[in-house]
Amino acid sequence: MFRILLFAALCSVVLAACGGDSGEPSGHKNPERAVVSWFESIDDGDAPAATASVHDGSLALILAIENDLDTATTAAYLVDGIPIDVERSYWDSFADGFTEFASRPISSLTVGESEIFAAEGTTYARVPISSGPASQSVVFTRQGEDGSWEVDVVATLADGFSSLLADLYNRLGAGDDADTIRAAYGDVVVPAMWAAMADGAFGDDFNRVALTLVGEISS
Repeated sequence: MFRILLFAALCSVVLAACGGDSGEPSGHKNPERAVVSWFESIDDGDAPAATASVHDGSLALILAIENDLDTATTAAYLVDGIPIDVERSYWDSFADGFTEFASRPISSLTVGESEIFAAEGTTYARVPISSGPASQSVVFTRQGEDGSWEVDVVATLADGFSSLLADLYNRLGAGDDADTIRAAYGDVVVPAMWAAMADGAFGDDFNRVALTLVGEISS
């Protein structure tokens, strides 16, 4: 589902880089470069680099939902990281699927100039993706404590995944693994929902689901 939703969001995009004289971004020191690096790494078959461009907690939770992972496996992904064979299989499938779906490689896309904003104490950037004035999408990036930027797939896909995230959260039982996932919801899902709501693109129905989920996590 993650792949389907992201394909739908990005497949029609032929982007023109914005930003005027800002120059070539370097590393992951800005939101635009995080997105560009993500795209390039996927098409290069560099799974570790693709994963490094994405907030690891957000990717682990999306993988848990998409693959119906059990509590122990989800907690292990959150604590120990996503196994390299899972990363490689996932991103290879993503690259192949995107190319088939969009008739172009994902690295053919470029990104627009970001808008940085705060969402309940976490710094985000809205990175526009567009094939022209009538066709736009957004990738959300999140700034870490060290000042670097990563793609937040939970925020980016919040409209399609908010109800699924709520279902997963409500199914959690007792135990250390469940507590690990609950902690990740507080660190990852809550700020992502606030970021998506702050953007305002997903509408009132999404806002109601997101606010309910945030309330459950925070209670």
